[in-house]
Amino acid sequence: MPFSSESKEKWNAARADLPEQEKLRDEYENGRKNIKIPAPKEPEVNPEVYRDVTPLLMRGFLTQAAEINDVLFVFKSLNHHEFEMVRLVGGFRDDQRPTQRFWDIFLAYGVFMVEGQNTIIDRERAIPEIAKTFSVFPMDAKQRVVRHLSELNRRASVATVLTEAYAMEPASRYRWSQVIGLDLMSPTLTGVAGTDKLGMNYAQFTWRSLNHYEDLHEQIEREWENAKFIGSCMAGKGIQKVYTQDVDRRRKRREDIVARKDTIIRYAVFGEEPVDSKYQQGHAVMVTAKTTEELAAQLEASLRGEKDWHDEIIEAHERHVRETYQQQQEHLKQLVTQREMEFQGLSVVGGTDLGRSLTPAEVQERIVRSKQVRAQQNQRQMVYPQLDEKLSRFHQKWGLDPSVESTVGTTDRDPSDARPLPSRTTGKPFRK
Repeated sequence: MPFSSESKEKWNAARADLPEQEKLRDEYENGRKNIKIPAPKEPEVNPEVYRDVTPLLMRGFLTQAAEINDVLFVFKSLNHHEFEMVRLVGGFRDDQRPTQRFWDIFLAYGVFMVEGQNTIIDRERAIPEIAKTFSVFPMDAKQRVVRHLSELNRRASVATVLTEAYAMEPASRYRWSQVIGLDLMSPTLTGVAGTDKLGMNYAQFTWRSLNHYEDLHEQIEREWENAKFIGSCMAGKGIQKVYTQDVDRRRKRREDIVARKDTIIRYAVFGEEPVDSKYQQGHAVMVTAKTTEELAAQLEASLRGEKDWHDEIIEAHERHVRETYQQQQEHLKQLVTQREMEFQGLSVVGGTDLGRSLTPAEVQERIVRSKQVRAQQNQRQMVYPQLDEKLSRFHQKWGLDPSVESTVGTTDRDPSDARPLPSRTTGKPFRK
């Protein structure tokens, strides 16, 4: 069958567009294969946040210099071993207030250097002498030194909390590779003689534990990668799914690390309490799933027809709406009762301030007009819930009272006495 000249032109135009379409398809296919979504970079933390963590880990304590009566003192923070010794030597009891001897021993254990002399080398001899020196201090001066030493210990406590966040930093891993297998309180590591007699603090214990488990995790990951490499030689397509799952798992782990570090820093630096999975939103308690187990539990409850967290939120909202409506109804009933008691059962008609008195004819006209408007409104608002199944379910759901009826009363008055409504001037929707 021969083609017409118009059909041949369309066919030639379509053939001319084929190379362009092929080119666009190749660009799309190649571009789709090369699509890469960059992972969000981990936010950097100001190193000033960890300014007390490094000396607490590498030296074992924080220091603060002070000059008392032209004598240069260097105070140090105390670890849990030293606090226990202060409690035992100072005679502290839970049922009694600390004595002056307790505070003298507390200050003596907090002294690191006196005029450049290291006191922790021979503490058994230095502690009694330093405590005797502080015993003769005036009470005001002693309290001031105690406050400064307490502030130093508070900083050490905050640094202990920040140790977990510091362990997640790359700098922490580099430092761990330098000291792994060494005693953190050894004088060869701290550079201070006598630190081996102090014992490790809680921050050092935490840092060592976290890095130890991180080393185990890296070792397991290496062995797992070797296992996947061997498995890919036998079942390449199956291993590809495992690779995808590992990518998602590692991405989720990085996100959890960032969230955990952010929570610790906000708590230690800004004093913000950790946010729970449950939080208040309006009148409902919102619950969010944080783990795979919680999501699976919600799905199982939904499949069994039980109420999950979403159903509980909807139920709480509906209950709140019903309670609000009932409170409003009770309030309206109270207002009606108060008005009836105030005006002895008479209906109250609203008035207006016209600046002059109304004539009886004007009053009658306004009353008739008000009754007519009210009758029209009541007629429009009449509903028949017994004939509407959907409306009946709506009333039952929200606790509405369908027994309220709107009726228009009849009269036996002569209709010839009815007055027509005053004519009104019609307005214009658009001004021109």
